[in-house]
Amino acid sequence: MLREPRQVVFMGLKAINLSVCAFWVATFVFLSTPGWSQQRPRLRVSTLFIGSSLLPVWTAQDVGYFSRAGVHVELISMQSSLSATALLAGEVDVIFGTPQVPLSLLSSKNPPNFVSIAAWGSGSQHWLVVNPSIKSVKELEGKALATSRPKSADHGYQLAILERNGVDARRVTFLSAGAQAERVAAVESGKVMGSMVNRYYALTLKNKGFRLIEKLERPDYPFPPAIFVVAKESLQTKRTALKAFLTGLIEATKKHKNDKELSLRLIKKHLHLDGREVIEAAYEDGLTVSYPYFTERQFQVSLDLLNKSLGQTTDLSYQRVVDHSLVDEIARAGGL
Repeated sequence: MLREPRQVVFMGLKAINLSVCAFWVATFVFLSTPGWSQQRPRLRVSTLFIGSSLLPVWTAQDVGYFSRAGVHVELISMQSSLSATALLAGEVDVIFGTPQVPLSLLSSKNPPNFVSIAAWGSGSQHWLVVNPSIKSVKELEGKALATSRPKSADHGYQLAILERNGVDARRVTFLSAGAQAERVAAVESGKVMGSMVNRYYALTLKNKGFRLIEKLERPDYPFPPAIFVVAKESLQTKRTALKAFLTGLIEATKKHKNDKELSLRLIKKHLHLDGREVIEAAYEDGLTVSYPYFTERQFQVSLDLLNKSLGQTTDLSYQRVVDHSLVDEIARAGGL
């Protein structure tokens, strides 16, 4: 009579021990699988602007392409000059934006050891939008235009258009007004006679009666792509993470070009734009038209715009600035 309870207790303890062993075996196997035995490498990516040209990055994060490629990406938005300083200090790993700031730094007396590893060119259009009283670019002489800041990229765009039309830029006043939304407000208020803005901000102003007087881009003058810039040593120390990052971007680019509704949702989420027409314009502006190489022609146009905004000739070679070894590896593996 007394043996039966003991037998039950013994069998219960045996079952518990087997369960514990099974748990630890399963845990060991689970933690030993790829992706769990160690954390994914992390990259901190600083974006120099907030605009629809970020669609590939937003898509990669939203759909999970970065994670699938094996890298954790943290996006940080900051001003252009701060991004370059952060890259120099190692506080970010990559900066993404127009070539103006990195090329300006590379043309300085003591240039940092930065290189461009890839480029994403969008269908972006940049318009000089003016007060409706202005009928020609020539009439801007003696007037004020808004720029984000002195020697900025948009400053160079406006100088290029003035030069095309024979306008002496010394007879035009440039006022620092900040980002595009602030420049739009300056044009609307009449504080300035115009400014350079992208396609969807231009449409916003056009709908309010302002004049789209001239576009920067021409068939023989392509708009510079946004480029990815890293410290050259990162090509060795962070090569795996950078390659995974570019792989995720390539997959995301295919997705955002083929899934319009996803792109529209991401634009609305990140840019807080109103009206279907304006959001559609932002989509057209953000569509990728060339990637992932930073071509020599694109580099030359970027350098020309930089020279205009700086008011001097810079001595930079394409070979010094560009390193396509990572995208070449991806291409050889069939990833393009």
